[in-house]
Parts: sequence; structure tokens; C-alpha cells
Amino acid sequence: MRNNNLMNKYVLMIALLTLQLSYGQSKELQETEQNIEVSKPKELARFIVFSIIDQSNAEEFIKFKEKYNVDIKFESCAVDVSLFSKARTNNKELADVLTEQYGKVWMEELPCTLVGVDMEQ
Repeated sequence: MRNNNLMNKYVLMIALLTLQLSYGQSKELQETEQNIEVSKPKELARFIVFSIIDQSNAEEFIKFKEKYNVDIKFESCAVDVSLFSKARTNNKELADVLTEQYGKVWMEELPCTLVGVDMEQ
């Protein structure tokens, strides 16, 4: 009986030690994941534009990108319905954010037209 109680105490101690170690490891992993998230560069928001030529390196597009922290992703003119729909939704949502932050002035500085955005707002 005494050996049985002693054995139960050892099993309990090992179980508690294992739980403590696994908790510490999961906490360290969680902290590491948080540090990685913080150190990742944030991806810029992007308007989607359909064009024959990628003009993303043109001076006016670079100025717009630097001023408003918004990139412009050029897609080819061969547009499928799902990409067109995605572009329209994306552009409208991003335009609403810019209009809320800067008013309509950003529209005058945008060097192209956008699918899904009424530039006459």
C-alpha cells in the first residue's frame, strides 16, 4: 500500500512537471510568433488597374505611392469576370478609406482611372 501511494505521488509530480514544461514551451512559442508578426513589414494597400503597360515605376505613380502609402498593381488587359469583380470591390473599399482620410484631393493626384471608383464623387 505504501509503495502504491509513493508511486501515485511520483506519477502526479511527473504529470505536473510535464504540464509546467509544456506550458512554458507554448508560451515561448506564442511570444516568438508575436515577435515575428511585429517584425514583418506591412504590405501596402493596392489599387488594381488594368493596362497594357505596367507603369508602376513612372514618376507620378511613385509620388502617389509615397504620399498616400498606396501601391498600384497593374494587371493585363485580358480581364476575367472574377478579377474584374475583385478589382472593383478592392478599389472601391480603398478609395473610401482614402476619401475618409484625405478628402477628395487624392483623386486629383491619382495618375489613372480606377475600376469601381467614381472619380467625380
